[in-house]
Parts: sequence; C-alpha cells; structure tokens
Amino acid sequence: MEKIKGGSVRQRNRVHTGRRLAGVLSVVLVVILCVQMMNLYTRYVGYRNKEASLQEELTVQKNRKQDLKDYEKYTKTKEYTESTARSKLGLLYDNEIIFKEK
Repeated sequence: MEKIKGGSVRQRNRVHTGRRLAGVLSVVLVVILCVQMMNLYTRYVGYRNKEASLQEELTVQKNRKQDLKDYEKYTKTKEYTESTARSKLGLLYDNEIIFKEK
C-alpha cells in the first residue's frame, strides 16, 4: 500500500465514500422533506377551502333561521289567518262578493 499524506489510499477512499454517502443521504432527506411539505400544503389548502365553504353555508343557514323566525311571526298574525282562510277554504266576509269570469 502506498502511503499518502494523511493516511493510506484505502483510508482516503473510505473517507471520500463516507462523505459521498452522507451527501446522498442529505439530498434524499431534503427530497423527502420537500415532498412531505408539499403534501401538507395541499392538505392545508383543501382545509382552507372547506372552511370557506362551511362559513358560507353557516351564513346561509343563519339567514334561513331568520327567515323561519319571521315566517313564524307572520303565521301568528290576523293577516295570515285571513289569507289562509280565503285561499284554502274559500271563506269571505259577509259583505264581500266574488265575481267569476266566464
């Protein structure tokens, strides 16, 4: 074996092989981390979109709730009772006359 400054050729090759292996492992680790980061970002964007759609649905449901409360108040009025009696039962006041077209 030849003696080279800093050790034998075999030892230098081992050191270079170790450094190469460490470099390759570092690159593989960086690639894996990048893939995982992209996966997490994709999930984040999906969750953010889902949150926006759920917020919109919540707003729609709150409006619907208010509409139902308003309708409930309306159904307790005299106007609603008269309208329902006229349309569904055909009832009239004593002084009303209905004209029918031929």
